[in-house]
Amino acid sequence: MEKKILIAEDVLADETFLAWYFSKSEEKARSWEKWVAAHPEHQLLVDEAVKFLGQVQREEKDLPDTRVEAATERLKTAIAMQQDPAPVVSIKRSRNRWWIPVAAAIVIVCAGITIWKLSGEQKQTYSTAYGQLDKHVLPDSSEVILNANSSIRLGSNWEPEANREVWLNGEAFFKVHKTHTKNRFIVHTNTMDIIVTGTQFNVVNRDDESSVLLTEGSVVVKEHNGHEVYMKPGDFVRIENNIAAKTSVNEEKVLAWKEAKLVFENTSINEVAKIISRHYGVKVSLADPIIAEKKISGMMPNDNLDVLIEALETTGEFKITKNNNEIVISSP
Repeated sequence: MEKKILIAEDVLADETFLAWYFSKSEEKARSWEKWVAAHPEHQLLVDEAVKFLGQVQREEKDLPDTRVEAATERLKTAIAMQQDPAPVVSIKRSRNRWWIPVAAAIVIVCAGITIWKLSGEQKQTYSTAYGQLDKHVLPDSSEVILNANSSIRLGSNWEPEANREVWLNGEAFFKVHKTHTKNRFIVHTNTMDIIVTGTQFNVVNRDDESSVLLTEGSVVVKEHNGHEVYMKPGDFVRIENNIAAKTSVNEEKVLAWKEAKLVFENTSINEVAKIISRHYGVKVSLADPIIAEKKISGMMPNDNLDVLIEALETTGEFKITKNNNEIVISSP
């Protein structure tokens, strides 16, 4: 059964994650590691769950069944009194004794999540599934559009005098609201921080790409080694080998995803295959090396996989076979 992981609480409630974290049940731990390896887009949520568990003080001794059951009932009663309850995890007994302390830990974690929410310290996370685009208004009235298979996590402090911070995995377009205090808006990625006050820009933070396109205002791209690159509208900065460099780019091509479109400029079919796989979460393979050398140009729809496949086949250059979550591109 496919896991439904949308927020950190989903990770914390996952049995295989807990088995991995507490070093219990090697079979379940391996299952979790395999799932994480196949879904790198959720790494930010996994890291958040690990960090949260690290802050939870756990008892190492085995808890009696009566204490676990009593804690569960108290938790259910407390949650029922809240408007935004945390998930209640049903605890089932097993002859395998490792599950007892882990089940107790679930109760502690769920209670912690409830307290975390009520205290206002929760870091809000927004995410999109494969093939989905979504728009959100942030606490400061800034706007963000998330591309498919992407997520942002918000910092906990959005007071007028504080830095407004978000952490990005995937791709997003930001329209930052300028505040009267001119406090900074900072986008954190794996390779850089983008520092702004009020502006519009596109950011990509994926395993094979890290870039910023500025469309309005000004930003500072700060590499993790401290080096800074100042950008003006129209500038495009790509991070390669941990070094930021300005390069020319077709702005329409970079931002086409916002309109659910793809713009190709003499693009190799090998790159097209990567784009499809990343956007829709399907495996795409090429029938032979000759196919990889072919290139295409033009604009195609990107809001429906079947329509995109049909558009590619209309070029007369390819034959595409789709079987569940696997696509094979070959010569016609």
